[in-house]
Amino acid sequence: MRTDGKKKLLCLTAIAVALFTAATACFAADTKEPLKIAYFVSELSNTFHQARFAAAKQYALDKYGIEVYAFDGKSDSAVMTENVDQIVAQGMDMAVLQIWDAEAAKPGVQEAIDKGVYIANFFGPFGQGINMPVIRNDEASSSKAMGAAAAAQWKKDNPDKPIVFVQIGWPDHTEVRSGRSDPFREGVLSVDPDAVDLGVLDGSAGADAAKQIMADLCTQRPEVNVIYSQASNLTVGVMAALQQAGRGKLENGKLTTEVVASVDCDQVELRLIYDPNNSLKMSLFLPPKDTSETIIDVLAQMREGKIKQISDEPEEFFAKSYPVIFWTTSSKEAVDLYNDQFNDNFSL
Repeated sequence: MRTDGKKKLLCLTAIAVALFTAATACFAADTKEPLKIAYFVSELSNTFHQARFAAAKQYALDKYGIEVYAFDGKSDSAVMTENVDQIVAQGMDMAVLQIWDAEAAKPGVQEAIDKGVYIANFFGPFGQGINMPVIRNDEASSSKAMGAAAAAQWKKDNPDKPIVFVQIGWPDHTEVRSGRSDPFREGVLSVDPDAVDLGVLDGSAGADAAKQIMADLCTQRPEVNVIYSQASNLTVGVMAALQQAGRGKLENGKLTTEVVASVDCDQVELRLIYDPNNSLKMSLFLPPKDTSETIIDVLAQMREGKIKQISDEPEEFFAKSYPVIFWTTSSKEAVDLYNDQFNDNFSL
């Protein structure tokens, strides 16, 4: 009987130890620190980047249990480079970059990768011999759709006036050329192969530069009638010049002087697009929520080994973009899209 009692005692002790060990393991798992992502933005005061970060933070936590931290570049190349050095210092496990000086940032980026941090770049290739994954929006399909829509509507409203089109923005920027300039041109020419192309004029200095370019065109090439302004801040200058020249408006709902396309589709542009008297009639909408979800998914798949950190050529992954076009996108559709992506209550 004593032997049986000892056996029972040993058995109960073993069970207790096993249960304690299992409970300890579960507690350790529950208390393990979550993974962390460094989410670089060029300027956090920008509403688009604010919305991107907020969406990334929520999505990463809900789907993966990952925490996301904003690394604000403050529109300062030096600050962006300094932020790179904080990836390792702050114990980040993953990072998505948006920096202006890749050469200066390269040592910090290489150090982080060597220490096991998974890093992707936003908008374009990082370069510097580090062929990391790239996440960007599918701007090309939207730009082409806007080019075709602008040309088609101009021909419908002005069948006797040949199309003369121009773009104002970044003529030498690789990603702008592939996502905006070339596709918009293709869209216009798909409708009218004989359209006159005035090329892409350099408005990269900002709204004032774009305004001067447009003012000169109104004087020197007044026949220009299809215009693609490649960023919303440039569009401010373009529309100001058109209005000063007595243009920028519709008559009886028809295009008479020009049709303008833009990029960003912020609240100001939405109001102008759906103003029946304004010639800004379309814009490329970049969705912050969709963009951030793509970024987080790519980083998670990198950590899981499904996407390589370094490839022979930078591997590209595309988030959505949407062409908001007055004639094919209802104002309700446009407002619903904006509010969904920005978590807002905007109304026209």
